[in-house]
Amino acid sequence: MSAGERLQPATAKEQLVVVFHGLGPVPDRVGPDERQYWCDADRFGTVLDQIATVSRATDVPITITFDDGNMTDALIGLPALVERGLVATFFVCAGRIGQEDYLDAPAIRELTEAGMSIGSHGWSHVDWRSTDDPTLDLEIDRARETIAETIDRPVDEVAIPFGSYDRRVLKKLSSSGWRTVFTSDRGRAPINGWMIPRETYDVTWGDGKLELLATRRLPVTERIRGAAVRTAKRLR
Repeated sequence: MSAGERLQPATAKEQLVVVFHGLGPVPDRVGPDERQYWCDADRFGTVLDQIATVSRATDVPITITFDDGNMTDALIGLPALVERGLVATFFVCAGRIGQEDYLDAPAIRELTEAGMSIGSHGWSHVDWRSTDDPTLDLEIDRARETIAETIDRPVDEVAIPFGSYDRRVLKKLSSSGWRTVFTSDRGRAPINGWMIPRETYDVTWGDGKLELLATRRLPVTERIRGAAVRTAKRLR
């Protein structure tokens, strides 16, 4: 903990949203930049146990999410969640459905039948800021339609790939009527809000990480800096 940070309960209007990107052994297809975000299966179980404990101890709701639609979400993540009576939201890339190592339609429906939520992570996991308008339509609108057809129910939550957005991307998401937009911006999130920041699991997480994320109060200068960064991303 850096100087100036204090541990104290978060406000009742806040939640902590955690995002995982893959479970179990890291596949060969995963590049070096992404390997740090994969979570060993045993470690994942430990983190889930800590989530329940920390949430009760701090009175801060902790929401679990998954990005990318890896098949390990169903093979490893789902049984571990069900065993502990936990739920999560799985953000799927529509264009990857049925590809090797990614969730197929039966696995996605298995998640929903177990009480999990399904959201969109776009079509092909590209940076939406760098796309032209037709591609952005595919990533945001057509991906949503494909996922909704797969689970036979509406899809109204989306997670932005790479957490990369600007005013054009946000305008498109707003006009398309998404109920909630999840980012990779750090920090606790409002209980009710349109844009929801998340904390990303990586291999450096120690056993005290969740409690720190749920309770720490950053120095004023760091809070101002974070707000400035988020504002700049919205306006660029």
